[in-house]
Amino acid sequence: MLNIVDQMFQYCEIPEDGQQYFFNDSIENKKIIVSAFKHNSFMSKYIYMPILSLKFVFNTEKHKRIYHYLNHENLTSILKCQYFYVGNQQEMNDSLEGKYSWDLAFDLLNEKDNSNQIQKMFEEIKRRRPFDSYIWSFTLDENNMALQNYGDLAVVMNPQDTFESLARKYTNSDFENMNTGNAYILPLHVVYDYQTQVKYLSNTLDIWLDSINSGNYGDYQDASLAMYLYSLVFKSPKYHQEEEIRYVINKIPDINGNGYDIKINGKKKLEAPFLPSLCSEIIVNHKADHVKNESIDTIQTKVKSMIENYGFNNTIVRKTDLEY
Repeated sequence: MLNIVDQMFQYCEIPEDGQQYFFNDSIENKKIIVSAFKHNSFMSKYIYMPILSLKFVFNTEKHKRIYHYLNHENLTSILKCQYFYVGNQQEMNDSLEGKYSWDLAFDLLNEKDNSNQIQKMFEEIKRRRPFDSYIWSFTLDENNMALQNYGDLAVVMNPQDTFESLARKYTNSDFENMNTGNAYILPLHVVYDYQTQVKYLSNTLDIWLDSINSGNYGDYQDASLAMYLYSLVFKSPKYHQEEEIRYVINKIPDINGNGYDIKINGKKKLEAPFLPSLCSEIIVNHKADHVKNESIDTIQTKVKSMIENYGFNNTIVRKTDLEY
C-alpha cells in the first residue's frame, strides 16, 4: 500500500500537512481514498473531495500557535461574551471574497465553451451554495505586517484546541448523521499561487464540461462541489503577504439557505467560542502608536486590565518583537 500512497502523494501534489493528516486517518478511510485514486487518478486529483481536502488542509495538530488580528476597541465585547463573531463568506469586508475564484473560472470557461447554455449552467452552480459558509481567518506569523492593517492586536490561539471547540459546538457527534444546523469544519491553507489556481480550475472545468456532454450527473455534481471548495480557498495573488489560514465552517443550511447563530447590523454571524483556555497570549503591535492619544504601552496596559476583568488570568499580554 505504501508505494501507491507515495504515488498518490506525488501525483496529487499533497503537501506535508495533508500527508500527516492522511496517515492519522482511520485505516478504513485510507483504503477508500487509495481505492479512489487507483480507480481514476486524474478525477481523484481534481474533483474527489477527500483528496482535495488533503491538498489544501491546514494540519491543526502539527502547529502550536495561530494568530488573529483585530483592533483593541473590539476586544472588550469579545472577552465579555466569550464569542468571536465569525462572518459569512458572502458578507466579508473583502469584496473579492468568494468571487475571485468564480470570476477566474468564468474567464477560463469562456476559452473552452462560451455558448449561452454552458454559461447559464455555470451561473446556476455559482449561485447554488451547498453550504452556508463562514470564515475565521488566522495566520502562522505573529509579525505579519500585512495583517496589522486589520488591527493593533494579535490574539494567539492553539489551532487544535480551536478546531475542537468549533467541532464540539457545530459538528454532530454522530458524524454520519449531520443535519440542518450542523457544520463541517475545514481548516485550510489559502492558495495565492496563480498557476496552481489555473491548473485546478481548468482541469475541473474540463471534467465538468465532459460530464455535461456525457450526461454523467455524479461527475457534474463532484466537479461543481470542487469549484465551490476553490472559492473558499483561492485568493488573489496580490494578497499573498497575508499568509492566511482559515477555519471554514460549512453550515448545513435551513430551508431558507441560512445557518447563522445571530445577525449583527443585518449581517449573518456565527458565535465561535473564545474561552480563556483557548487564548494563551495577546500581542500588541505598533499600529497602536498611530491611535489618537494612545501608544503601544498604553494599549498594552488597557488590554491587561481587560483580560483581568473577564477571567483570562493565564493570558499573557506583551508587545511585538518588531521595532516599528
